[in-house]
Amino acid sequence: DFPHAFEGDAYRRLASIASSGARCGVHTLIVRDLRLPLPSGVHLDELHSHSVHLVARDGVFTWKDEVFERFPLRVDAAPDEPTLTALMRKIGDAARHAKRVEVPFETIAPTPEEFWTADATHEIRVPIGRSGATRQQSLRLGRGVAQHALIAGKTGSGKSTLLHALVTNAAMWYSPDEVELYLVDFKKGVEFKTYATHHLPHARAIAVESDREFGLSVLQRIDGELTRRGDLFRRLGVQDLAGYRAAAKQLAKQSAKAPPTSAGGGASNPLPILPRTLLIVDEFQEFFSEDDKLSQDAGLLLDRLVRQGRAFGIHVLLGSQTIGGTGGLARTTIGQMAVRIALQTSEADSQLILGDNNSAARLLSRPGEAIYNDAGGLVESNSPFQVAWLPDRQRDGFLDAISAKALAGEAAGHPKPAEPPAIFEGNAPADPLQNRPLEALLAAKAPAAPPTAPLGWIGEPVAIKPPTAVVFRRQSGANVLVVGQDEEQAMAVMSSSLISLSAQHPAGAATFWIFDGSPAESPLAGRFARLADAQPQTFHWVDYRGVAEAMTALATELAARQSADPAPAANHFIVIFSMQRYRALRKQEESFSFSSTDEPAAAQPDKQFAELLREGPSLGMHTLAWADTAASVERTLDRAAVREFDHRVLFQMSAADSSTLIDSPAANKLGFHRALAYSEEQGVVERFRPYALPTEEYLTHVRGGEGISLAHS
Repeated sequence: DFPHAFEGDAYRRLASIASSGARCGVHTLIVRDLRLPLPSGVHLDELHSHSVHLVARDGVFTWKDEVFERFPLRVDAAPDEPTLTALMRKIGDAARHAKRVEVPFETIAPTPEEFWTADATHEIRVPIGRSGATRQQSLRLGRGVAQHALIAGKTGSGKSTLLHALVTNAAMWYSPDEVELYLVDFKKGVEFKTYATHHLPHARAIAVESDREFGLSVLQRIDGELTRRGDLFRRLGVQDLAGYRAAAKQLAKQSAKAPPTSAGGGASNPLPILPRTLLIVDEFQEFFSEDDKLSQDAGLLLDRLVRQGRAFGIHVLLGSQTIGGTGGLARTTIGQMAVRIALQTSEADSQLILGDNNSAARLLSRPGEAIYNDAGGLVESNSPFQVAWLPDRQRDGFLDAISAKALAGEAAGHPKPAEPPAIFEGNAPADPLQNRPLEALLAAKAPAAPPTAPLGWIGEPVAIKPPTAVVFRRQSGANVLVVGQDEEQAMAVMSSSLISLSAQHPAGAATFWIFDGSPAESPLAGRFARLADAQPQTFHWVDYRGVAEAMTALATELAARQSADPAPAANHFIVIFSMQRYRALRKQEESFSFSSTDEPAAAQPDKQFAELLREGPSLGMHTLAWADTAASVERTLDRAAVREFDHRVLFQMSAADSSTLIDSPAANKLGFHRALAYSEEQGVVERFRPYALPTEEYLTHVRGGEGISLAHS
């Protein structure tokens, strides 16, 4: 039954479908209850004339047709329940498969002959899917107002597939001289890790499960690049990247025609190659998850890159599951991003990304279905398309081909990037093989003399900057205190420090005193011994019973250095692992008892330890100690002794303990594979990822054996 206001119109439409639908593959199956009257104005003659008419009386169906009614009709019995269930399952599977739409990636990818043939002088144009049966849909950045892009799509909508198709296809069409990529992923996943694993030559920074601090450092690096390009453009008197490239070509021609210089060489083109820069930040709203200075700095930098990046060939692409709640990014900044790509979203998000009167994205029904709009969200510029489907195995194959082409180019004499990409993997400890200064030391011959201020490298910073290190200057307070309950992480910090300190000294020029408090049943027991086998330095091992003797030997060495002028150049490093287990080093109450003999009182290890902390660093005797808790530190050291540890490394702990040790609760917010490096002298707190515990393979590498290949670590 139809509502009375629509009876006539609805019936006419139904009759039209019955009369002409069969030719279009549309068929009707209509059931009428004879007990109910027909709506007024409805006559069934039109339906009867285009339908097979059956009537059920007393549970038996009969023909109502002049020809067919002469023949008996026996209707099949309904299927039993198991048959019906199996049938509906097959129909459901077929229906789901029928709804699935896939655009093969090969339809938008270049052939091997077309690799790196695209030119980014005027724009970046990367195919990302198909619009209609034959037309490609491309992301175009660099022309007119289409300079930056905003992508939104809820979980399962195909946003990750879109980003992979974009990055992979851009790297296939454009060479690293044409396009460079900065990839930052704030999701709790490893979407971008494959580009680090396959050494994508276009990547300048890759962040997996990134921290906000690293994301900010990426923005700061690109902002620095914007400033550098601005200086170059002003010097040449050009307005944009196309003008710069034209000037560079002209200068190269003039250089080629110039006569050789008096030194015998020809003139050279001094202008650097400037590729277009594409910054991709997935789940960018994480920048603004806290209302702090970092959030403010990120908002200001993003706004500057969006407003000024156009002329300098710098483009920003921001992705998110929802645009709502990104209050830290100014609406005026979003307004400058003319290219919008909306996948399946809610009506509210559709209007936020496309426009107040543009809710078309809420009607999208399948993964990968999207709307491309390059006019700031105007309804008339909506272009529906289907994102190309790129399976992981196929993507990895393409990335291998890109990497192989880059290696072939290097073999043919083409220059490779001046520096390797900055890689941040927030879901894993730092890789010591990525420490370029340490690798250079291990590969070189032993230094001729000890360094004046050796570095103890302990991890990778949560920013684009050199590895995190502790500087052991010959000055008061140059000791290191590590505090935290993660025993393995503490061992890793101690081990990486020991390896790096040893590598900076000539063989035998550094002496290590190892107080290894690891329990015998601990899986870490014996680690220091295996580490020592890989070092060409002197090691003294101190067990529980030998603490007093060792402290006396150290006190004797300290006294000798105090009387020497100048102090010996060789350095001594006292490594105390599990300081809480060494009772002999704990501060003792002052004794006022009187001896009945004239014999001098025996030296007390705790007093010798306190003097070593106070006087040792300025004479080249530095202490590295680990304690599990702040309470253990208080039991062992008095306030004056704690202040002799200018450098402190903290793992996750309570806000109260963190405040006690570094006057800040920051260590309370640390997660897995994170630590803080604090310098009391400089008043600086640096967040970093500690290095992984050295493996046997890595120790072989440190010894100078074949070890591990850095390029494929």
